[in-house]
Amino acid sequence: MATSKGCDPTSEKFSSWTVERAKNCERRYRYHVVVLRPESLNEHLFSRRHFATTCRASLTSQHLVSLGRSSSNPAGAVCGMSRFKRGVPDDRKIWSATAVVNEQYHPTLKRVHRSFLEAGSDAVTTNSYGITPGVGFSPDDIGRYVAVAGRLARESVDDGDTDSVVDDDDDAITAQRRPGKFVCGSLGPLVESYRPDRVMDHPKGVDMYGVMARALAPHVDCFLAETMSSVEEASQAVEAVGKLSTKEKYAMMVSFTLKGDGAIRSGELSTDGVRRIVQISRDCGVNLLGVMFNCAEPEAITKAFETIRSDKPTCELLLEERVMLGAYANRLTAIASDWSLDGSEEPQAMRSDLSPQEYFHRFIRVWVNDLGVQMVGGCCGITPEHISYMNSHLKSKQ
Repeated sequence: MATSKGCDPTSEKFSSWTVERAKNCERRYRYHVVVLRPESLNEHLFSRRHFATTCRASLTSQHLVSLGRSSSNPAGAVCGMSRFKRGVPDDRKIWSATAVVNEQYHPTLKRVHRSFLEAGSDAVTTNSYGITPGVGFSPDDIGRYVAVAGRLARESVDDGDTDSVVDDDDDAITAQRRPGKFVCGSLGPLVESYRPDRVMDHPKGVDMYGVMARALAPHVDCFLAETMSSVEEASQAVEAVGKLSTKEKYAMMVSFTLKGDGAIRSGELSTDGVRRIVQISRDCGVNLLGVMFNCAEPEAITKAFETIRSDKPTCELLLEERVMLGAYANRLTAIASDWSLDGSEEPQAMRSDLSPQEYFHRFIRVWVNDLGVQMVGGCCGITPEHISYMNSHLKSKQ
């Protein structure tokens, strides 16, 4: 197969690991990410340039070395219905936040986290995506409940063995970490998913993401701004993370949602989004590990990657900055540009043409082999069977 000369990582031997998605992206389906990491990126991942060794609230060198040396196991169950099947109500307003707001469901949420870890995941993502002002949470409530989501995820990984520390010199919150597993802190849209027209004003957005990031910082190893509908929305999250400390550079990934034509929901081209978010991250002092696309149709994601592949300056920038590309598509039918949670009485309809085999061979394999993608997985509606098939076939490349 033809390969991308600027962005392709496939000339190197792949290692893989899995990331459990412990939230449901405004839908009743969890998603799971399988990350492919070329050996050539090990130096990139373990360097001080991207991970200050003294910054325990980012992915530490020791932690990543442990992950890099461990083998990956097939992913466990992915469907977000697993939480509801365990007795958590399907609240149509606050969705997955129900398991955080109501203390009686904390053991259930931790069991869900652990079930993925026991199935072979190397990481869990905080169940904080739905804890936002857009569904009625106050800033105080957001800080409190996001911290709970972070703590529950961390306890699921470390069995509660975490010592939080406050750096009085810089107010940077850090925490001791047990190597081997890690936690990604989810920063989702503050007002509405898929809606660039409903993004908060910049100062207010930065302040609100700051509340969330500070609440997550004692518990997470990496921040993940996901389902971002515009560069402006993503920039607010990045700036907030950058403001957490003047001494440490926090690790972060940014993921955009797309229109059917492969452009970001705001209409910005994928190449423009990549270049701008790389520059913004640099300016804000954030260690940007990857740019991804999620909660979009796989056809749209392919178009976005094709646009990036054909743009030599963007590919060169990614290589120079050591920023990975990634994607976790959904299995939903096309989402209207005026979609809103309050106007949605039931989950979006699912497609019938994305079986595990179809998703892998039509999309995942192309992204990895032809378009230089290094992180792949699934978003809303992607099942455990999809992930199992994907994981087994990707591992067979090693």
